[in-house]
Amino acid sequence: MFTSDHQLRQLIFRTLEDYSFGVNTLAIGTLKFKVRVLCYTLMSNHLHLLIMGHYEDCLAYFKWVMLRLAQMLKARYGISGVLKADAADVQYVTDSQMLLNEFAYLLRNAFKARIDSPYSYPWAPFEVYFNPYLDTIRGERFPSADAAKTILGTHANIPEGWEHRNGTILNKCFVDYRTAEQLIGSSFALFDRVRRFDVESAIAQSHGIEEQLTFTDSEMQEKIRVICQKELYVDSPHQLGRKDLLRLARTVAHRFSANKKQISRLLGIDPTILDNAL
Repeated sequence: MFTSDHQLRQLIFRTLEDYSFGVNTLAIGTLKFKVRVLCYTLMSNHLHLLIMGHYEDCLAYFKWVMLRLAQMLKARYGISGVLKADAADVQYVTDSQMLLNEFAYLLRNAFKARIDSPYSYPWAPFEVYFNPYLDTIRGERFPSADAAKTILGTHANIPEGWEHRNGTILNKCFVDYRTAEQLIGSSFALFDRVRRFDVESAIAQSHGIEEQLTFTDSEMQEKIRVICQKELYVDSPHQLGRKDLLRLARTVAHRFSANKKQISRLLGIDPTILDNAL
């Protein structure tokens, strides 16, 4: 498993378009390298990749993914020099229990960060595993091979059967869920492990990752963005009225243990007003 620098304070994915680019990068890479993507999770400032193949191929794939994301950061935000493949954590999966733990850890990542449920986080492929209704998950076909290359910003030949939703390639097109299911063994094994609360600490310890007790401003901004879109139906807190803005402040304080200074700084609310609201 490959994990990019999880202590990176610079955001990699800021918008839906950034996340979409990230998913498409993972998908396109499977056409270029002899690897199988078993699972992944994209978080605002890092990503996890559980891939299968010869080590040299997996390393080449990961480096290519990081390079493409670095190019995106440079082109869209003028940021360079923050994504380094050699700063990644690499773990060999050596047995079936370790493999199951890694699957659960990736799928629970957004839940641990208090962003979303493991079952509905859009930037991880939970829906493809042991899903009897997978065939009903439909997207749009690319109108032509040339159109696919234009939409995805690549010279790679996209398979005719691949589908996308709003420009994001569907997980079922490139995640090797059949191999994943064979390795996992059963839906019960996966769901049982995903619901366990001790998975994060076990995997974090094996990766040498300290448990995070506070969130940086950039991480908190991402959580605020998700709440705005999913619960308040706006793109940013700047579109909220006073009542909803204070409601958002209380939500952030409760869910993420954010202090008054950070909430005031990120939401632009006077600290004296927060004294009463919180």
